Amino acid sequence: LNKRQALSLFGNDISPIVLEVEFQTKDRLRFRLYDPNKQRFEVPLKINGPGVTAEEANYEVEFSDDATHFTIKRKSTGTVLWDSPLVDLFFSNQFLQITTTVPSTSVYGFGEHEHPTFKHNMDFVTYGMFSRDQAPTSFANLYGVHPFYMCVEPDSNAHGVLLLNSNAQDVTLSPNPSLTFRTIGGILDFYLFTGPTPESVVQQYTEAIGRPHMPAYWSLGFQLSRWGYGSLDVLKETVDRMKHYDIPYDVQHYDIDYMERRLDFTYDKVNFAGLPEFMKELKKDGKHNILILDPFITKDEEPGTYRAYELGQEMGVWVNNSDGVTPAVGQAWPPGDSVFPDYTNPRTVEWWTQLCLELKDVLDYDGIWIDMNEPSNFMRGQIPGCADNEINYPPYTPS
Repeated sequence: LNKRQALSLFGNDISPIVLEVEFQTKDRLRFRLYDPNKQRFEVPLKINGPGVTAEEANYEVEFSDDATHFTIKRKSTGTVLWDSPLVDLFFSNQFLQITTTVPSTSVYGFGEHEHPTFKHNMDFVTYGMFSRDQAPTSFANLYGVHPFYMCVEPDSNAHGVLLLNSNAQDVTLSPNPSLTFRTIGGILDFYLFTGPTPESVVQQYTEAIGRPHMPAYWSLGFQLSRWGYGSLDVLKETVDRMKHYDIPYDVQHYDIDYMERRLDFTYDKVNFAGLPEFMKELKKDGKHNILILDPFITKDEEPGTYRAYELGQEMGVWVNNSDGVTPAVGQAWPPGDSVFPDYTNPRTVEWWTQLCLELKDVLDYDGIWIDMNEPSNFMRGQIPGCADNEINYPPYTPS
């Protein structure tokens, strides 16, 4: 695709860009827009398809002669599922935008938002997406990012579309009806699933991104959890009350109260003295125990006293600043300042697994409650603030 005549919104346009279309399965099409001359960040999720011919596919792809439109149609009905006027396409270093018409206003999805209704309002509504630890409020960036929507077509067929991009982004729903996607990094990498029922759209989607984990049978039982038990005595009273009133009860959770000063991989030997024995008692009674772990680690304990930090430091598992060596520092539940494990680093997986195994020898848990695993920091930015550059302060800030 060649350069537009007019200047883009934020400069640093990339030209040329490639539009690559991949016929992955008869129901799944991938199309991506990327810079052929420079590797940009791509979500490290490999979605491969066996590949099919145009004849076998349930969709048709058209590229208008004057290269102004890129269109995808449902073969059986001719319904246009995707239509991008390429004059509205922006592909610059920190601003990528593409618009498509949708065949109806029955649009669902973009999960992890507090939506007033399942079916979206298309009256120029914008949803921002950037994973962060924030309690649910309308139109805010919440715990997860799901840039996936499903559209039910006028004849009740359904299709779904995933934008595989994990940079800060937003999507605007307009009454045309149309959708405009904007992101400030990576590439535009779309997957279209042709259904045609809502159920088969979801099946095709999870076939691509991975099926849900099959949970342990016991974890489907009745569970009890709260922050603020304060001590093992209070917890014991709670358990006794459950028994007294014959309330169904299979799993007990332990929030950060059980930890010594909110330090991961420890337990409070004063307020929760006897916790290892208590957990064993519950297990004998046929119940299961789930411990919370928060993925940030204080760096300010006395040297040699906090294994989780010392081992992580030794193995080099923290998220670093842009210099690549100094760990980024913030604040969270533990006392002092915290560093943050980088779970994209295979060594971090070793470190975390090792500590979980050691903890299991002390507190015989059945499951782990992974809390605050989306980026969480009680400060604005890190100590001593974020460098004044285009990565931290992008020219366009999504909603």
